[in-house]
Amino acid sequence: MGKICTVICIVLTILILILLLLFQSTTNNNQQIHRRLRLNSTTLSASNHQHAEYDQKFNVTNTIVRLFPEIDVDPTDWFVSLHELTQWNLQQAQREFMQQTKMEMIIHDKNHDGFVSFSEYSHPSWLQTRDGDSFGYDMSWWKEEHFNASDADGNGLLNFAEFNDFLHPADSNNPKLRQWLCKAEIRERDMDRDGKVNFKEFFHGLFDLVRNYDEESYYDSSHSDDSMDASAIVLFAQLDKDGDGYLSDIELLPIIGKLHPSGHYYAKQQAEYLISQAEVDKDGHLTLTEMIENPYVFYSAIFNNDKDEIE
Repeated sequence: MGKICTVICIVLTILILILLLLFQSTTNNNQQIHRRLRLNSTTLSASNHQHAEYDQKFNVTNTIVRLFPEIDVDPTDWFVSLHELTQWNLQQAQREFMQQTKMEMIIHDKNHDGFVSFSEYSHPSWLQTRDGDSFGYDMSWWKEEHFNASDADGNGLLNFAEFNDFLHPADSNNPKLRQWLCKAEIRERDMDRDGKVNFKEFFHGLFDLVRNYDEESYYDSSHSDDSMDASAIVLFAQLDKDGDGYLSDIELLPIIGKLHPSGHYYAKQQAEYLISQAEVDKDGHLTLTEMIENPYVFYSAIFNNDKDEIE
């Protein structure tokens, strides 16, 4: 009887060991399968990301190749000059301005007659308190003076071109609108409310804008704000035609383009930056190869109208 029990115990032990070995083998196989699945998943994700980056770069490159001859037009010499890139940037900006004006025209032309009246473009009610104050906001944008200055033909209504000037006065050639910009500058800088700008008011505001536009270092950091900068004095004297020590709105006209730069100014700035980032031989212009080798320098700069194609 004792021998039989011993044999049974040995058999049971062997069976338990076999089951344990089988379980461990199955567990290892499952872990290897899971590991392979994770590796395959990671590889597939990385591969998809690389494909997406490649597709995007391919689209940007194709866009550069397509647009290059449209930019290289003055003259067509297989080089993109500062002038050509500036003109291209300006055209894109003007196109955006026109789109904005169209949208604004739809919003404000409430009677759908193709014109915008002053009452249709009244200032937002939330800007004005019950007592008529404007919460400290500059209300000149909605003032009738601005509207009337934009009304070139004086019929009391703004057509599309006049409304575009109204929205983008710095880019307008309308002399009445440029005069309005000068008056707006006087109102903003005239701290003592005498209707004119004295030298101190000129120096602590207008002169900085002129200096930044000209990109010349008029201001010496060793001087205090109260110092009489020589260049500022010279410019002030040149503008002060009647020599009364003050600048009127008429006398600001020669520098109003520097106080309110046009789209051409910003288009040129952008073009200079793009060329400086992409040109290799520093010759002041770009080849197609240089643009292709630096695709993302141009991604947001000149492809705004092609973003659907790129994406």
